[in-house]
Amino acid sequence: MKIVISGLGLLGASLALAIRKNMQGVVLYGYDFPDVLQTAVEKKIIDHPINDWSAECADADIIFLCAPLSVIEKHLHDLNRMVNPDCIVTDVGSTKAELSKIVESLNFTGVYIGGHPMTGAEKSGINAANPLLFENALYILTNINHHNSHIVEEKLYPVLNAIKARTLIIDPEVHDKIMALISHLPQVIAIGLMNLTAQKNSDNKPYFELAAGGFRDLTRIASSPYTMWKDILQSNKSNIEGVIDEFIKLLKDYRDNLGELSQPFINANQCRRNVPRHTKGFLQPLTDVMVYVNDQMGVIAKISNALSENNIDIRDIELLKIREKEGGVFRLSFSGREQAEQAIRILESINYQAFIRE
Repeated sequence: MKIVISGLGLLGASLALAIRKNMQGVVLYGYDFPDVLQTAVEKKIIDHPINDWSAECADADIIFLCAPLSVIEKHLHDLNRMVNPDCIVTDVGSTKAELSKIVESLNFTGVYIGGHPMTGAEKSGINAANPLLFENALYILTNINHHNSHIVEEKLYPVLNAIKARTLIIDPEVHDKIMALISHLPQVIAIGLMNLTAQKNSDNKPYFELAAGGFRDLTRIASSPYTMWKDILQSNKSNIEGVIDEFIKLLKDYRDNLGELSQPFINANQCRRNVPRHTKGFLQPLTDVMVYVNDQMGVIAKISNALSENNIDIRDIELLKIREKEGGVFRLSFSGREQAEQAIRILESINYQAFIRE
């Protein structure tokens, strides 16, 4: 199988490493700036560089477009009439409706499948590549229909399954509406909150020095680069404008009723508890196991080694609580209840208390 990845930044290079780690019989080609391609070859992230875009993509089985939205749009034009009818061309862009319209207007010769892996990292670039980046990550797919589903099942699903991503099929327009509220609006809010605080910060009024965990959590994404967000904000402009208007209206209502926010607090707390940990669709739910541990060195290694020796794969891990000299609680996630129950038996055999979180 010939797989081409255009854009060898964090996502593209991580995808290449994940495929190389988990799949046999795949030849990886990469396309990017010359210095990035050289690094990718030297680090064995890819097998071959693409020097002649898009001619060298003509015989590809899958092409992943891991570039900014404006570059993805250009690539779709370049690849049209070049790729064969059973070549899957997919992307990792944060908006989907605009790309779908472009593909439709082109009468695209390949099989376009919109993609949006819900994953990332604090660092960017090829040197931040991580082969585990997609494990347990939700990977949204769009534009799948009865005409192309057999090709997707034959080519794309095996790749996404191999890198242990969890797929969810959704309509492009619905995707963009959802992202406007749960991703794009929070980005705008984080930027605004950070800038407002910066305007007020001074030696006499040390806002930043007093900012605690809640402020840091809310503004963490304010460090995202505008170069990445410029295309997203423009591509999904109307949906983002709509949710900003709704949020402004809600804030005004809260402002006018600050002494009477009991019910909004109750509603928010209840909704927060009821947010599903596993999405429906094609997403395979995980089973969580809670493990109580002592505060001692090597705990994680001891647990992971014991499970690994019994061929049990930890799909996700999170430290929930920790107290110095007392210990804490880990959440381990497994692919199903059977594996989780087996993991509990192994953990109990090495003297760890564990149970399934219902």
